[in-house]
Amino acid sequence: MCMSPAVYKCAYPAPYPELRVVKQNPYYARLLLEDYAGAVSETSAVMQYTYHHLLLEKQYKEAADLLECISLVEMHHLEMLGSIILMLGVEPRYRVLTVTNEEKYWDASYIYYGSDLCDRISADIAGEWAAITNYRKHQQIIDDPYIKELLERIIMDELHHINLFHQLMQKYCWHQLPQRVASLSNQT
Repeated sequence: MCMSPAVYKCAYPAPYPELRVVKQNPYYARLLLEDYAGAVSETSAVMQYTYHHLLLEKQYKEAADLLECISLVEMHHLEMLGSIILMLGVEPRYRVLTVTNEEKYWDASYIYYGSDLCDRISADIAGEWAAITNYRKHQQIIDDPYIKELLERIIMDELHHINLFHQLMQKYCWHQLPQRVASLSNQT
């Protein structure tokens, strides 16, 4: 697996586990497809952060660079999950499988496009928390120590991303909070 030096900048400083599974298990693959290409997934994170990066690049270079860096880590997660899904015996297409085994392909409507820097970063933080919630749920269901270990390592990155996003919020957004609250109060 290719690890760009840029990935290390925004990844939690701990090694990734070896990618392996106890045995093939299509049910586990189906669960991981949600993390791979569901509404709250690594695919959605990569696309959303890339979009936010492009829009913010001129006015907020620091934020745009961070989003690009984090998207590289999310791409690494995507690659690792795809490899595990394949080891579990399922082709890692960009889709989830419904209970009736129908394919629902990833959709750009899963992206939160947002309106400004603070709105976008808030949504990115919420997306990281939602991903962690899904990973925790899947850790409880999946009885494979290798997959659980990988999910735990990915969670470490997601928590690190939340911290990095909070730093941006403190720098660019907290001073706007009284104005935003007053604006919302005037609208009601």
